[in-house]
Amino acid sequence: MTEYFADISSYQRSDLGFFQDFINSGVSSVFIKTTQGSATGTNYVNPKSKEQAKNALSAGMNVGFYHYFLATSIADAINEAQFFEQSVVNLGFVKDTPLCVDVEDSSLNKNQVAGYVDTFINYLAENGYTNIIQYSMGSWFWNGYLNASKHPTWVANYGVNAVGVSGDVIGWQYTSTWGGGSQDMSYDCGIFNKKAETKPQDTPVKPVKSKVEDVIKLNEDTHGVDNLGVGRPTLYKKNSVWKSSSIVMIKGQPHYKIATNIYVPISKTTFNDVVIVKYIDDKLTPIFDKKGNRVSNDDVISGKAFKYSSIDTINGISMAKIATNEYLPMQYTSGSDFK
Repeated sequence: MTEYFADISSYQRSDLGFFQDFINSGVSSVFIKTTQGSATGTNYVNPKSKEQAKNALSAGMNVGFYHYFLATSIADAINEAQFFEQSVVNLGFVKDTPLCVDVEDSSLNKNQVAGYVDTFINYLAENGYTNIIQYSMGSWFWNGYLNASKHPTWVANYGVNAVGVSGDVIGWQYTSTWGGGSQDMSYDCGIFNKKAETKPQDTPVKPVKSKVEDVIKLNEDTHGVDNLGVGRPTLYKKNSVWKSSSIVMIKGQPHYKIATNIYVPISKTTFNDVVIVKYIDDKLTPIFDKKGNRVSNDDVISGKAFKYSSIDTINGISMAKIATNEYLPMQYTSGSDFK
Protein backbone atom coordinates (compact mmCIF):
# COMPACT_ATOMS: atom_id res chain seq x y z
CA MET A 1 0.00 0.00 0.00
CA THR A 2 1.36 3.44 -0.96
CA GLU A 3 2.02 5.70 2.03
CA TYR A 4 1.82 9.48 1.75
CA PHE A 5 3.01 12.37 3.87
CA ALA A 6 2.44 16.12 3.72
CA ASP A 7 4.75 18.94 4.77
CA ILE A 8 3.48 22.18 6.26
CA SER A 9 4.66 25.45 7.81
CA SER A 10 3.05 28.51 9.32
CA TYR A 11 1.35 29.14 5.97
CA GLN A 12 -0.99 26.20 6.62
CA ARG A 13 -3.76 25.83 9.16
CA SER A 14 -3.31 24.35 12.61
CA ASP A 15 -6.87 23.26 13.55
CA LEU A 16 -7.84 19.64 14.13
CA GLY A 17 -10.11 19.54 11.09
CA PHE A 18 -7.18 20.35 8.80
CA PHE A 19 -5.36 17.20 9.88
CA GLN A 20 -8.49 15.05 9.94
CA ASP A 21 -8.93 15.95 6.26
CA PHE A 22 -5.48 14.50 5.59
CA ILE A 23 -6.38 11.27 7.38
CA ASN A 24 -9.66 11.01 5.50
CA SER A 25 -7.72 11.41 2.24
CA GLY A 26 -5.29 8.60 3.08
CA VAL A 27 -2.38 10.80 4.20
CA SER A 28 -0.99 9.31 7.40
CA SER A 29 2.04 11.48 8.21
CA VAL A 30 3.20 15.09 8.21
CA PHE A 31 6.44 17.06 8.47
CA ILE A 32 6.01 20.37 10.33
CA LYS A 33 8.48 23.22 10.00
CA THR A 34 9.71 24.39 13.40
CA THR A 35 12.77 26.57 12.81
CA GLN A 36 14.79 28.55 10.28
CA GLY A 37 18.38 29.68 10.66
CA SER A 38 19.86 29.92 14.15
CA ALA A 39 19.09 31.50 17.50
CA THR A 40 21.76 34.12 16.83
CA GLY A 41 20.66 34.62 13.21
CA THR A 42 17.09 34.68 11.94
CA ASN A 43 15.87 33.20 15.26
CA TYR A 44 12.65 32.01 13.58
CA VAL A 45 10.34 29.50 15.25
CA ASN A 46 7.08 28.57 13.57
CA PRO A 47 4.44 30.10 15.89
CA LYS A 48 1.93 27.44 14.88
CA SER A 49 4.21 24.42 15.36
CA LYS A 50 2.96 23.47 18.84
CA GLU A 51 -0.71 23.57 17.83
CA GLN A 52 0.00 21.87 14.52
CA ALA A 53 1.88 19.02 16.20
CA LYS A 54 -0.77 18.59 18.87
CA ASN A 55 -3.68 18.41 16.43
CA ALA A 56 -1.81 16.24 13.93
CA LEU A 57 -1.28 13.67 16.68
CA SER A 58 -4.89 14.02 17.82
CA ALA A 59 -6.01 13.24 14.28
CA GLY A 60 -3.90 10.07 14.31
CA MET A 61 -1.02 11.24 12.12
CA ASN A 62 2.66 10.42 12.45
CA VAL A 63 4.62 13.64 13.04
CA GLY A 64 8.10 14.75 12.04
CA PHE A 65 9.78 18.14 11.96
CA TYR A 66 11.95 20.04 9.51
CA HIS A 67 14.39 22.93 9.70
CA TYR A 68 15.01 25.46 6.93
CA PHE A 69 18.78 25.59 6.46
CA LEU A 70 20.75 28.85 6.05
CA ALA A 71 24.19 27.95 7.44
CA THR A 72 27.25 29.84 6.20
CA SER A 73 29.94 27.91 8.11
CA ILE A 74 30.60 24.76 10.13
CA ALA A 75 30.01 26.66 13.38
CA ASP A 76 26.80 28.12 11.98
CA ALA A 77 25.60 24.63 11.01
CA ILE A 78 26.11 23.48 14.60
CA ASN A 79 24.25 26.53 15.90
CA GLU A 80 21.35 25.75 13.55
CA ALA A 81 21.28 22.11 14.64
CA GLN A 82 21.15 23.15 18.28
CA PHE A 83 18.37 25.63 17.56
CA PHE A 84 16.37 22.96 15.73
CA GLU A 85 16.97 20.34 18.41
CA GLN A 86 15.75 22.70 21.12
CA SER A 87 12.50 23.24 19.22
CA VAL A 88 11.93 19.49 19.08
CA VAL A 89 12.69 19.12 22.78
CA ASN A 90 10.36 21.99 23.64
CA LEU A 91 7.56 20.26 21.75
CA GLY A 92 8.11 17.13 23.85
CA PHE A 93 9.19 14.72 21.12
CA VAL A 94 11.73 11.92 21.48
CA LYS A 95 14.85 10.97 19.57
CA ASP A 96 13.36 8.58 17.01
CA THR A 97 11.11 11.36 15.69
CA PRO A 98 11.74 11.93 11.95
CA LEU A 99 13.82 15.10 11.55
CA CYS A 100 14.72 16.78 8.27
CA VAL A 101 17.07 19.54 7.13
CA ASP A 102 15.51 21.49 4.24
CA VAL A 103 18.35 22.52 1.92
CA GLU A 104 17.17 24.75 -0.91
CA ASP A 105 17.78 28.41 -0.11
CA SER A 106 19.44 30.32 -2.95
CA SER A 107 21.82 32.06 -0.53
CA LEU A 108 23.59 28.81 0.39
CA ASN A 109 27.17 28.32 -0.82
CA LYS A 110 26.72 25.39 -3.18
CA ASN A 111 30.44 24.53 -3.06
CA GLN A 112 30.37 24.20 0.74
CA VAL A 113 26.80 23.27 1.59
CA ALA A 114 27.31 19.49 1.60
CA GLY A 115 29.87 19.81 4.40
CA TYR A 116 27.58 22.10 6.37
CA VAL A 117 24.72 19.59 5.98
CA ASP A 118 27.03 16.79 7.15
CA THR A 119 27.85 18.83 10.26
CA PHE A 120 24.17 19.55 10.97
CA ILE A 121 23.15 15.90 10.61
CA ASN A 122 26.19 14.59 12.50
CA TYR A 123 25.47 16.92 15.41
CA LEU A 124 21.94 15.55 15.76
CA ALA A 125 23.16 11.96 15.40
CA GLU A 126 25.86 12.50 18.01
CA ASN A 127 23.14 13.71 20.36
CA GLY A 128 21.09 10.54 19.97
CA TYR A 129 18.66 11.27 17.14
CA THR A 130 18.11 8.22 14.93
CA ASN A 131 15.86 9.26 12.05
CA ILE A 132 17.47 12.22 10.28
CA ILE A 133 17.12 13.02 6.58
CA GLN A 134 18.09 15.71 4.08
CA TYR A 135 15.68 17.34 1.61
CA SER A 136 16.25 19.26 -1.58
CA MET A 137 15.25 19.55 -5.23
CA GLY A 138 16.43 16.96 -7.71
CA SER A 139 18.75 19.47 -9.36
CA TRP A 140 20.84 19.86 -6.20
CA PHE A 141 21.71 16.16 -6.42
CA TRP A 142 22.17 16.09 -10.21
CA ASN A 143 24.59 19.02 -9.98
CA GLY A 144 26.56 17.48 -7.11
CA TYR A 145 25.75 20.08 -4.47
CA LEU A 146 24.41 17.28 -2.25
CA ASN A 147 24.96 13.51 -2.22
CA ALA A 148 21.84 11.33 -1.94
CA SER A 149 23.98 8.34 -0.98
CA LYS A 150 25.50 10.13 2.03
CA HIS A 151 22.32 10.48 4.09
CA PRO A 152 18.72 9.27 3.88
CA THR A 153 17.18 11.63 1.35
CA TRP A 154 13.84 13.19 0.46
CA VAL A 155 13.75 14.60 -3.08
CA ALA A 156 11.42 17.12 -4.72
CA ASN A 157 10.84 16.38 -8.42
CA TYR A 158 7.49 17.20 -10.00
CA GLY A 159 5.70 16.11 -13.16
CA VAL A 160 7.74 12.96 -13.77
CA ASN A 161 7.17 9.22 -13.50
CA ALA A 162 10.15 8.49 -11.24
CA VAL A 163 12.09 10.38 -8.60
CA GLY A 164 15.12 10.65 -10.90
CA VAL A 165 17.80 10.60 -8.18
CA SER A 166 19.91 7.59 -7.22
CA GLY A 167 21.03 6.87 -3.68
CA ASP A 168 19.36 6.41 -0.30
CA VAL A 169 16.10 8.05 -1.39
CA ILE A 170 13.31 7.35 1.08
CA GLY A 171 10.90 10.15 0.22
CA TRP A 172 9.68 11.71 -3.05
CA GLN A 173 7.81 15.00 -3.08
CA TYR A 174 5.96 14.54 -6.34
CA THR A 175 3.59 17.54 -6.34
CA SER A 176 3.05 20.99 -4.87
CA THR A 177 -0.61 21.16 -5.93
CA TRP A 178 -2.14 18.22 -4.10
CA GLY A 179 -5.89 18.48 -3.68
CA GLY A 180 -6.06 21.22 -6.30
CA GLY A 181 -4.44 23.79 -4.01
CA SER A 182 -0.89 24.65 -3.01
CA GLN A 183 -0.21 21.67 -0.74
CA ASP A 184 2.99 19.63 -1.15
CA MET A 185 2.59 15.85 -1.09
CA SER A 186 5.16 13.04 -0.99
CA TYR A 187 5.49 9.29 -1.25
CA ASP A 188 6.89 7.73 1.92
CA CYS A 189 9.43 4.95 1.35
CA GLY A 190 10.44 4.48 4.97
CA ILE A 191 10.72 7.84 6.74
CA PHE A 192 7.85 7.34 9.18
CA ASN A 193 8.60 3.71 10.04
CA LYS A 194 9.91 5.12 13.31
CA LYS A 195 7.04 6.93 14.98
CA ALA A 196 7.30 9.65 17.58
CA GLU A 197 6.23 8.31 20.95
CA THR A 198 5.62 11.41 23.06
CA LYS A 199 2.86 13.95 22.57
CA PRO A 200 3.60 17.66 22.86
CA GLN A 201 3.82 19.09 26.34
CA ASP A 202 1.77 22.07 27.47
CA THR A 203 4.97 23.81 28.58
CA PRO A 204 8.56 23.60 27.33
CA VAL A 205 10.64 20.90 28.99
CA LYS A 206 14.27 20.99 29.95
CA PRO A 207 16.54 19.65 27.19
CA VAL A 208 17.73 16.09 27.63
CA LYS A 209 21.51 16.06 27.50
CA SER A 210 23.09 13.16 25.66
CA LYS A 211 26.60 11.80 25.78
CA VAL A 212 28.77 13.80 23.41
CA GLU A 213 30.36 11.56 20.79
CA ASP A 214 34.04 11.91 19.95
CA VAL A 215 33.68 11.90 16.18
CA ILE A 216 35.88 14.14 14.05
CA LYS A 217 35.92 14.85 10.31
CA LEU A 218 38.91 15.91 8.22
CA ASN A 219 38.50 19.05 6.16
CA GLU A 220 41.49 18.30 3.93
CA ASP A 221 43.75 15.41 2.95
CA THR A 222 46.40 15.00 5.64
CA HIS A 223 49.14 12.71 6.91
CA GLY A 224 49.02 11.77 10.55
CA VAL A 225 51.98 12.13 12.88
CA ASP A 226 53.28 10.12 15.81
CA ASN A 227 53.53 11.47 19.35
CA LEU A 228 56.87 13.12 18.50
CA GLY A 229 55.42 14.92 15.50
CA VAL A 230 57.09 12.67 12.93
CA GLY A 231 54.96 12.27 9.81
CA ARG A 232 53.36 8.90 9.07
CA PRO A 233 53.10 7.57 5.50
CA THR A 234 49.35 6.97 5.38
CA LEU A 235 47.30 9.73 3.75
CA TYR A 236 43.95 10.31 5.44
CA LYS A 237 41.37 11.63 3.01
CA LYS A 238 39.31 14.80 3.19
CA ASN A 239 35.77 14.21 4.58
CA SER A 240 36.79 10.93 6.22
CA VAL A 241 35.33 10.48 9.71
CA TRP A 242 37.26 9.16 12.72
CA LYS A 243 36.74 8.60 16.42
CA SER A 244 39.20 10.43 18.65
CA SER A 245 40.32 8.90 21.93
CA SER A 246 42.23 11.91 23.26
CA ILE A 247 43.61 15.37 22.51
CA VAL A 248 47.40 15.72 22.71
CA MET A 249 49.67 18.73 22.26
CA ILE A 250 52.40 17.98 19.71
CA LYS A 251 54.93 20.69 18.84
CA GLY A 252 52.66 23.27 20.44
CA GLN A 253 49.56 22.32 18.46
CA PRO A 254 46.53 20.24 19.59
CA HIS A 255 46.02 16.92 17.82
CA TYR A 256 43.30 14.28 17.89
CA LYS A 257 44.42 10.69 18.50
CA ILE A 258 42.65 8.55 15.88
CA ALA A 259 44.67 5.29 16.23
CA THR A 260 47.60 3.85 18.16
CA ASN A 261 50.31 6.53 18.00
CA ILE A 262 48.57 8.30 15.10
CA TYR A 263 47.45 11.89 15.53
CA VAL A 264 45.91 14.49 13.22
CA PRO A 265 46.02 18.24 13.93
CA ILE A 266 42.77 19.86 14.99
CA SER A 267 43.49 22.52 12.37
CA LYS A 268 42.89 19.89 9.65
CA THR A 269 39.41 19.00 10.95
CA THR A 270 35.99 20.63 10.99
CA PHE A 271 36.77 21.62 14.59
CA ASN A 272 39.44 24.07 13.45
CA ASP A 273 37.39 26.97 14.81
CA VAL A 274 34.67 25.42 16.95
CA VAL A 275 34.52 23.09 19.98
CA ILE A 276 31.72 21.03 21.48
CA VAL A 277 31.68 20.93 25.26
CA LYS A 278 32.00 17.47 26.85
CA TYR A 279 31.50 17.47 30.59
CA ILE A 280 29.23 16.02 33.27
CA ASP A 281 25.53 16.38 32.42
CA ASP A 282 23.73 19.06 34.43
CA LYS A 283 27.04 20.44 35.74
CA LEU A 284 28.62 23.74 34.77
CA THR A 285 31.86 23.16 32.89
CA PRO A 286 34.99 24.64 34.50
CA ILE A 287 36.28 27.64 32.52
CA PHE A 288 39.03 30.10 33.33
CA ASP A 289 40.25 33.61 32.63
CA LYS A 290 43.63 34.31 31.00
CA LYS A 291 45.32 34.33 34.42
CA GLY A 292 44.02 30.86 35.20
CA ASN A 293 41.33 31.92 37.66
CA ARG A 294 38.09 29.95 37.65
CA VAL A 295 35.15 31.92 36.24
CA SER A 296 31.48 31.09 35.76
CA ASN A 297 29.33 30.96 32.63
CA ASP A 298 25.96 29.22 32.85
CA ASP A 299 25.91 28.68 29.08
CA VAL A 300 28.96 26.40 29.02
CA ILE A 301 27.29 23.00 29.39
CA SER A 302 27.82 19.60 27.84
CA GLY A 303 26.72 19.34 24.22
CA LYS A 304 26.92 23.06 23.45
CA ALA A 305 29.18 24.34 20.67
CA PHE A 306 31.36 27.43 20.83
CA LYS A 307 33.45 29.17 18.22
CA TYR A 308 36.97 29.84 19.46
CA SER A 309 39.54 32.40 18.36
CA SER A 310 42.70 30.69 19.59
CA ILE A 311 44.06 27.78 21.59
CA ASP A 312 46.36 28.99 24.36
CA THR A 313 48.34 27.39 27.17
CA ILE A 314 47.37 28.65 30.64
CA ASN A 315 49.05 27.15 33.70
CA GLY A 316 50.33 24.37 31.46
CA ILE A 317 46.82 23.46 30.21
CA SER A 318 45.63 23.84 26.61
CA MET A 319 42.48 25.96 26.47
CA ALA A 320 40.24 27.29 23.71
CA LYS A 321 39.40 30.98 23.92
CA ILE A 322 35.60 30.97 23.57
CA ALA A 323 34.88 34.55 24.66
CA THR A 324 36.63 37.67 25.89
CA ASN A 325 38.76 36.43 28.79
CA GLU A 326 36.98 33.04 28.92
CA TYR A 327 38.93 29.86 28.19
CA LEU A 328 37.65 26.29 28.00
CA PRO A 329 40.14 23.47 28.73
CA MET A 330 40.50 21.23 25.67
CA GLN A 331 40.15 18.22 27.96
CA TYR A 332 36.48 19.22 28.33
CA THR A 333 35.75 19.13 24.58
CA SER A 334 34.66 16.40 22.18
CA GLY A 335 37.52 14.16 21.10
CA SER A 336 39.21 14.23 24.50
CA ASP A 337 39.57 11.32 26.92
CA PHE A 338 37.37 12.97 29.55
CA LYS A 339 34.69 10.55 30.81
